[in-house]
Amino acid sequence: MDNKTDPVNDFVCSTVRRIRIEKGIRVQDMARRSGIPLGSYSCLETGRYRMSLENLFRILQVLGTDIQQVWPGEITEWVEEVDEEFIEQWVERAKARQVPLVTMEEVQQAVCETYSIEREDLSSPSRRRDLAEARAVATVLVKETPHLALVELSRLLKRDVSSLSHSLRRTYDRLSYDRALRLKIRRARRTLNHLQRQAARRARAQQD
Repeated sequence: MDNKTDPVNDFVCSTVRRIRIEKGIRVQDMARRSGIPLGSYSCLETGRYRMSLENLFRILQVLGTDIQQVWPGEITEWVEEVDEEFIEQWVERAKARQVPLVTMEEVQQAVCETYSIEREDLSSPSRRRDLAEARAVATVLVKETPHLALVELSRLLKRDVSSLSHSLRRTYDRLSYDRALRLKIRRARRTLNHLQRQAARRARAQQD
């Protein structure tokens, strides 16, 4: 915990909070998706804790937001005590280390690996139970990723958005009693996280 007033940190934290509210994401969900303990996340968002680069990158990933959207565009009077060169270096370093956003292709790959199927199977007209469930899990992953949209998934799966939304509701209902489905979704999330780490390593290698 840092008791010193840091106007830049306060600006970043308050902007993160505003964007989270605008996107309709609950604090609990932000903490879970970013991998930051709930208590710590709340202290970060309120400015009680200083926002580290690592935590900021995690939060930006969940929000689907670029670093420039949470950073002061100008050094105004209320931050005049902050060295401008330091800020420019901070922003450049942050941009270089920002984790690539989850892609729809990675969602598809995570689901296909979880169910041992091909991508073509997901968009096929088949109504096989395992394929229908795989499509439902893909819908859950997209719904949990703020910068992805169901309309994009509907085009890839060749299903209309209303049917995907209906499938999503039924899937959430099933989670209350279907342990096997919960395990499948958990496995798909882990696979998606692994794909993200691989993408981050490739991005860092290209930057180096």
